[in-house]
Amino acid sequence: MVPLIDVLHRACVLWDQGNRAGLTEFLARSGHARDEALWVVAQALAEILPEGDKEKQMLQGLLMNKEQVVNEMRQGRLFEV
Repeated sequence: MVPLIDVLHRACVLWDQGNRAGLTEFLARSGHARDEALWVVAQALAEILPEGDKEKQMLQGLLMNKEQVVNEMRQGRLFEV
């Protein structure tokens, strides 16, 4: 399984690039698709990073669209990969 922090970083990059299909597939294949810890750590990091920080902005964007990302994974049946 890929380390959680690496998954978060890659997910943020994919989100920032607008690559939603790549994001949902990557999260599912990473082994963290069902892991609530992914979202908890993302929230914690977003809260401690300074305003205006690029990583904070990417995390916030990802978090604001969590339900959409999770739904896309479910619709694509990528949870079972």
